[in-house]
Amino acid sequence: MISGEWCPSYLQRLENKFTKGKISEDKYNAAREFIVNKIANIQLMQNSYEAMSLEEKRQYKITFEKLKNEMCEYFLKIINGRVNSFRLRTSLKNYEDVNDIIQDAFITVMTYINRYNDAQATSAFAYVTQLATNSILFSLNEIKEREDKMVSGLDFYENLNTLDDPMGSDGLNKFIE
Repeated sequence: MISGEWCPSYLQRLENKFTKGKISEDKYNAAREFIVNKIANIQLMQNSYEAMSLEEKRQYKITFEKLKNEMCEYFLKIINGRVNSFRLRTSLKNYEDVNDIIQDAFITVMTYINRYNDAQATSAFAYVTQLATNSILFSLNEIKEREDKMVSGLDFYENLNTLDDPMGSDGLNKFIE
């Protein structure tokens, strides 16, 4: 069942941003109202679930699992669409990086989907697409940073800063003995 354990920490971070002047009062009030409503909705759902009979709970779980699986399929379609629009399957050298990007994007969407605010009358599709896009861009930046820092092959030997010359007679003698 939904617990809403993220709500208090989100509300605390929101209040910290507001007191430091990082967000406007309008945005603070709208976000605070969203969280308060989210908490009330979660409590209402929990109370209605607890009042259900065993058969109603069983039917609820079946319906919930079906919806959850469909939602996951749609999320993966959106994420794969973004991956295709970035042409990552052809531009990245390592196919495993593409799989990692897809997994990271899926985790991001699943983590933050509960923060979608339908009261703002925005598109849920646009929200999920933006989450996926932000995650993909973040992963691409991490890959770029990793590749910029990675040194291998002969470049590695040219960039070694050691006191001993590994190819000198002393270094060679150490390996022969």
